[in-house]
Amino acid sequence: MLKFFRIYGLSCVVTLLILYASISTKVPENFEIPRFEGADKIVHFFLYIFLSLAICRDFYRQSVAFTTRKMIIWAIVLPIAYGGLIELLQGQFFYPRTAEWGDWLADILGVFTGYFLALKVYPKILTQEKTIK
Repeated sequence: MLKFFRIYGLSCVVTLLILYASISTKVPENFEIPRFEGADKIVHFFLYIFLSLAICRDFYRQSVAFTTRKMIIWAIVLPIAYGGLIELLQGQFFYPRTAEWGDWLADILGVFTGYFLALKVYPKILTQEKTIK
């Protein structure tokens, strides 16, 4: 179990933080939220960039190539499905949260942006390991 978190810890933390931020119905006191049209879409976009970057990092460090089915499923398909599932849950169970197509679109764009950033940057800054001990 400890090995799992050593390998996938960053992805797990980012995934859980997104879940908490998405289903939380209370905002801390004295917390100023930007109040302009589309501010929440920007937040969705960046959260899913971080999610995709984290997943790509965890798999890339294990020598998983960006073009493999494993990387594409874990770093693109599952985060997109996760964003859609969260939107559905918000619409059904977490009032006053609502499900919005625009939020899911921002999630999808964030996932693809994070994946392509990782594709360009990680080979230059990260080392791959055959097995993480």
